[in-house]
Order: sequence, then C-alpha cells, then structure tokens
Amino acid sequence: MPTSRIRVLLLLCLLSVAACGKSPWNNPYQAAEVKQNIYYDSFSERPKHLDPVSSYSSNEYVFLGQIYEPPLQYHFLKRPYQLVTLTAAEMPKPSYYDAAGQPLAENAPLEEIKRVIYRIQIKPGIKFQPHPALAKDANNNHIYHDITPEKLEHVFTLADFDAVGTRELKAEDYVYQIKRMAHPKVHSPIAGLMAKYILGLTDYGKTLSAALKNNDSNFIDLREYELPGVRVIDDYTYEIELTQKYPQFRYWLSMSFFAPMPWEADYFYSQPGMA
Repeated sequence: MPTSRIRVLLLLCLLSVAACGKSPWNNPYQAAEVKQNIYYDSFSERPKHLDPVSSYSSNEYVFLGQIYEPPLQYHFLKRPYQLVTLTAAEMPKPSYYDAAGQPLAENAPLEEIKRVIYRIQIKPGIKFQPHPALAKDANNNHIYHDITPEKLEHVFTLADFDAVGTRELKAEDYVYQIKRMAHPKVHSPIAGLMAKYILGLTDYGKTLSAALKNNDSNFIDLREYELPGVRVIDDYTYEIELTQKYPQFRYWLSMSFFAPMPWEADYFYSQPGMA
C-alpha cells in the first residue's frame, strides 16, 4: 500500500477516535443530565392506563410496579415464583364456613363451603409518597380539594403545585380500591371475574350507578357505601369475603388491582381539569 494512502487511513482513524470522546450529534439525553445518576429504559407500547384498577398489560406494570404496593408480591429471586408479603404483615390464609356460618376444616368438601374469608393485616408506619392530594393547611383542611379550571392555568405537572402532604397507609385505603372495581365510570378488566367471588360486588355496582344519577360530579365518596364482601376491621386490618372457594385469589392480591387508593387522590383527580 502506498505511503500516502497509509497516512490518510491513519488520519481517519485518529479523527474517528477523537470523535468518540464527545457526545454524538443524535444523543437523545439532555446535556445537563449526563453526569446525573439516572437510569434510562424504553417501552414497546405507550401505556393506556396508569390507574391500578384499570391497567392490565405488562408494559404498564413497568410503571405501576414502581408506584403501587399491593399486600403481596413475588419474591424477586426465587424460581419457581413464590408469593411473599409486601405491605401485608403476614401471608393471609383463607378461613372456610358453611351456610350457617360455622367454621370448616381446610379440606372440607367443596359443596359445603359457602363463605371464604381472607383477613389481611398490613404493616403499620407505611407512609404515602408526598402528593398534592394529601396536602393540608394549618387548619387540617385539604389545600387542593377546591380546584377550579382557573386555578390550573399555570399547572401542567404535579411539581407545579406549591404544597404536598402525606399520611399513614391504612386498611381503609385497600378497601376503597376494591370498591373502585365496581365504579360505573372506571373500567376494571377483572370486575366481572371478581363479581363471581367477592360478596356483593355486582349489587354494589348497581348502587353506585344509582348514586351517580343524583350526582352532578364524577366523584362518589365510596366510603359512604358499604360493600358486604370487603370490610375494615381496624386501622391495619381488613377482610375480603368470597362466596366460594377460590385458591387462586391470593395471587390476585399481588396485582395492582388490590393496591391501596386513598380517597383523597380519587377526589383530587375527579375535579374539573384534573382528568
């Protein structure tokens, strides 16, 4: 190879190596973030729902899994997969009863089992992520529960709200979420299936539909309407009652459908302009 050609090739190699030391012209990341501890990832399909009672696709769970905490989860490392506690204090076990309400053994005949109760106790001391929906003033009143479209003129993200607040996670937050499955204006893909098992869920949906007819807003305070199959025992304990034996039910308790939802957040996003 002629000496001149070798020199040209060496020069091109040097230029290529030099170019590698700078950011490429098509770098999708902001220059100010280069030295920050940020993890980037991608998703194949844009999420349609980030409401945990509506979402049912794996690409959405990439986000939901970082936000919502149901009572159970899968162990991160064990194979085959194994359920372990997340916010629950211990693994819930079903209790079986006959038609008269008398307790039955775990191996009782299927036709004798008429009630199945899962009692779930959550760990105390868990706090919600600070959020405007939970912000309160000095008089203990929610700051952003009277939002009007005019107040949102300069609000585009949650960071645009001046105040945030938090509170302790309670059993009633889990009960509230289960009630949302039957909300006539919130589509839950598992509502039909759960209505076969959770006591009173079908009739509860009818009750909420009737309540909406006399309601000018989209918000229904679900705390005012009792669901027979789901009840609060105390601040950290709640029960779910099924109408038949369903061993797979505890696996549902690891999904975001059964994650907690504070009523404050439900109200916050039901206000005009917050959809």
